[in-house]
Amino acid sequence: MKNANFERLIKKSFLSLETKFGFKKTKTDYHSEGVVVIYQNPTTEVVLNYEQGEFPWITIADINNPKTARASLDWLLVELGEREAPTTDDAFMPPKMDEAFLEDELQKKSDELLRFGADFLNGDFTLLPNLQERADDYLVECKKFAGRYKS
Repeated sequence: MKNANFERLIKKSFLSLETKFGFKKTKTDYHSEGVVVIYQNPTTEVVLNYEQGEFPWITIADINNPKTARASLDWLLVELGEREAPTTDDAFMPPKMDEAFLEDELQKKSDELLRFGADFLNGDFTLLPNLQERADDYLVECKKFAGRYKS
């Protein structure tokens, strides 16, 4: 996909993030296999990651501590009961996505972020430790799984 087309999709899909929550797009970093787009407001950083052939994913962070106070939108959805927790198979064999579905997926992610992540977008990071604990537990499980198959 051409950069201009991707920029159009991002602008269309994430306009509400800017208008409803005061976010500004601060950086777009294209690399050989995808792109990272960063949005920030006074309290929160939202990072959209997209790798060609993969589903896009979003992380949310406390802008005052973005390196350590960060979680994924997917873990938030698991915490809220909107999505099943991933299996270890999901980590090692992630589902693929045809680029033809990118616009729909970006809009879906934006809608989920606005609907379920409003507290984070407004600077309330109360659930963040729960999400980080889920992610840490999942990482431990994935490492155990990988360790069983290491040659």
